[in-house]
Amino acid sequence: MKKTDFTNSWRFGRTGEILRPVSVPHDAMLLEQRKQENASGSGSAYFGSGCYEYEKEFTLPECGSAVLLFEGIYPTGEIFLDGQKAAFAHYGYGDCFVDCSHLADGRAHTVHVTVDNTKTPNSRWYSGAGIYRPVWLFTGDETHILPEGVRVSTLSHAPAVIRVQTAHTGGKVSVSILDGEAVVASAQGDDVTMEIPDAKLWDDQHPNLYTCRASLGGDSAEVRFGIRTLQWNCDGFFVNGKPVKFRGGCIHHDNGILGARSYYVSEYRRMEKMKSFGFNAVRSAHHPMCRSLLDACDELGLYVMDETWDMWYSSKTEFDYSSRFEAHWWEDVEAMVAKDYSHPSVVMYSIGNEVTEPIDDRGVELTHKLVEAFHALDASRPATAGINPALIMMQKMKLRMDGQVEPEKEEKESHVSSTEFNKMVSEMGRRMTEGASRPEVDEAASPCLDELDIAGYNYATSCYEVDAVRHPGRLMVGSETFPQDLPINWALVQKLPYLYGDFMWTAWDYLGEVGIGAWYYGEDDRSFGKPCPWLLADTGAFDILGSDTAEAGMASVIWGARKTPYISTRPVNRNREELFMSIWRGSNALPSWSWRGCQGKPADVEVYSDEAEIELLLNGISQGRAKVADDFCARFTVPYVPGTLTAIAYDASGERISESSLESASGKRSIRIRQEQQPVMGQPVYVDIDIVGENGVVESNADKTLTLHVEGAELLGFGSANPKTTERFESGTYTTYYGRSQAVLLPQSSPILLTVTAEGMDTVKAEI
Repeated sequence: MKKTDFTNSWRFGRTGEILRPVSVPHDAMLLEQRKQENASGSGSAYFGSGCYEYEKEFTLPECGSAVLLFEGIYPTGEIFLDGQKAAFAHYGYGDCFVDCSHLADGRAHTVHVTVDNTKTPNSRWYSGAGIYRPVWLFTGDETHILPEGVRVSTLSHAPAVIRVQTAHTGGKVSVSILDGEAVVASAQGDDVTMEIPDAKLWDDQHPNLYTCRASLGGDSAEVRFGIRTLQWNCDGFFVNGKPVKFRGGCIHHDNGILGARSYYVSEYRRMEKMKSFGFNAVRSAHHPMCRSLLDACDELGLYVMDETWDMWYSSKTEFDYSSRFEAHWWEDVEAMVAKDYSHPSVVMYSIGNEVTEPIDDRGVELTHKLVEAFHALDASRPATAGINPALIMMQKMKLRMDGQVEPEKEEKESHVSSTEFNKMVSEMGRRMTEGASRPEVDEAASPCLDELDIAGYNYATSCYEVDAVRHPGRLMVGSETFPQDLPINWALVQKLPYLYGDFMWTAWDYLGEVGIGAWYYGEDDRSFGKPCPWLLADTGAFDILGSDTAEAGMASVIWGARKTPYISTRPVNRNREELFMSIWRGSNALPSWSWRGCQGKPADVEVYSDEAEIELLLNGISQGRAKVADDFCARFTVPYVPGTLTAIAYDASGERISESSLESASGKRSIRIRQEQQPVMGQPVYVDIDIVGENGVVESNADKTLTLHVEGAELLGFGSANPKTTERFESGTYTTYYGRSQAVLLPQSSPILLTVTAEGMDTVKAEI
């Protein structure tokens, strides 16, 4: 069937309001007011809730079949065609296909979607609400190939043999395999095996893709695929017969200042930045990935652990998916496999995250059923899960699971110093990680772990070597780990063939779970779920704008993706203030040596390197040498002086190997507008708007409130990475954070004109 974009010309409004034009994908929750008393709580960043209506008038050409595909409606969606209920989208991260063939008469019709997000909290993180993923229309003859009915799998890589299965309504199918425009193989039939001569294989280093085109009469369908095989055993995880270790990160589904909106450009941009710092794998947390993200991983060469749910039948928040889980889990699995099947990037299915149902026989039996469901639908990929053994043990002991401080303890702990608090939370993380290997914890978690093809461990590094002895033949992956533990974890990954990789929490900062990773100043915010106006989790190798942090730098050095020292500094403008630290962040350092007004203040410098020793130079004057510690970091404290900070790396024999530098912003400060990619109709363009010196260096300590005026495009969002703010992404006014901000524009005409103003600064205009 022919697939066309169905995202244009929608109208939107809260129930009872007049509908107005809106672009889809769309996030209605982002428009709600944030208040401390809102039921969504810290998990969803205190956004309000509501019931929303989406409507679109459309005309179908006369055809034999027509189907709509909604990729994601959160939390649920009732879909009406000409006022008649046609479908119900039951899972906010699942597909919903709607047959509209009876409307293919050349006349005008209406599709209406009601989204009820009044019952919150229904997620542990910011979910967004509405039609937040793309919508597609499939049209074809009465005899046709079903929507997304072409599946390609690799049977062997040497020689390269593939299998193509085509689901259709009848007739003779012709299959062609294209390398670019060239046909390299062809066959007849709806289930064919084909050998591809001189095949170019797919892996993370060589993401080669082919196109499979299936034709049926006047109907045709295409799917991209890569030729690659998977094997997993005690000797390792193998792609095309070669061992692979997963250098992974977990990500939530939001796109920062866009909220939950998902665009291909946005997903590709995230994956491209991660790949450039050495990541070769990504885990969806905790939901099935969208198609555009899978496409990006295929194209860039990133391995995917695609996850189904954050809960099963036991709720984690009051109104989450658990109440619908048992009625729909099979079709959820079926839908995810259908979506993922031809994507070479998908190498593992995860059946859930930190579920505690397997404390009893019912939960263990469900684990078995879920694994077998994936095996039945796709035997080519292993099943895993993000299992936290400590949480299973806590549930078994009926200990409190929500992470909140008991009310009677709050006053008692209000005068705990930062030193005492930091020691307390560090101890909590250590106990969770080390306690996972205790015999009683192993006894509680093993019935579930033994059902998995690959045991996924959340925060359980201590189990890796112990469990290989207790459970010979168990295969493992670090499905979720503290970022600061990467030096230890990666050494174990390299040492142990049955340990396939490590996925840090988290690769990218996100909305909601506010302050979970924050390093912050002041007692008022000392709690797990921080109060409004906290907005972001404030954790991640990259912030919500995509700017790298010290944790990205550390990872790139450990994985060998960076060959020169990575220099970063703790915020000099806040240095020596009382600092409270979270266990979900190992450092709050940034790659900046531009701290206006901080002359003479102590600057804590972190230099990451895989060499033996670092010499630090400030404006050409040596500040001494320091050995690189086991965490790949050499640390210095020097008085801040503007200029050039240089790190020189030496190997164990004292030979100078490499160097890198950071510059301070100099001269008059101004606003710089810089677009990241060329505009494409239907896709957003990212524009970085920063405070810079005359030398083009971003100034980290001279933030300004900026106001945008846009012509020729819709402003989808404008903001910064400030984790605690009352400002709003849709307002067009926002304050930079450490000198940086970002606008995302949806082109409507050409050219796009952007004007930026700020008090005390020259107005800047740019043509995008």
